[in-house]
Amino acid sequence: MIRRTLLAVLLAVGTLTVLGSPAHARACRIDFHCETYYYSDSTRTTLVGIKYENCVGDETWVGTRGSYPEFFETPC
Repeated sequence: MIRRTLLAVLLAVGTLTVLGSPAHARACRIDFHCETYYYSDSTRTTLVGIKYENCVGDETWVGTRGSYPEFFETPC
């Protein structure tokens, strides 16, 4: 009985942890400039953060990572 309860609690916590984590955009390719815009909602109306990656791979963050990313890349 205790094992079943413990298993149920662990599964619930694990599920909430996975569902509550922010989405990740894909990686920027070599020799590309990438911008990832993070929004707080699925309609993408509230911008909460931006990640810039330059052509040599340096990253710059502004704001926070939201749950709804939008990814753009341009060749260098």
